[in-house]
Amino acid sequence: MKIYEKIEYIRRQKGVTKKHIAQKCGKTSAWYTGICTGRRGISVEALQQIADALDVDVRIFFTDELSETLKNDKEVI
Repeated sequence: MKIYEKIEYIRRQKGVTKKHIAQKCGKTSAWYTGICTGRRGISVEALQQIADALDVDVRIFFTDELSETLKNDKEVI
């Protein structure tokens, strides 16, 4: 699963809106839409901001077991 797919998976699991993430990152909804569709690249800083908006550890985007990791909130397995 690609990072942008993981971001979207986690966002949906947590019930967070795209608008919420964009606002938390100080960006537009179009910016987030570009990221979550894979059309826009994502910087390390933006990835950290998205992780903060989702209330997860940024390392979650680099793990293979998302469903298990989400159960442990900010912990990464």
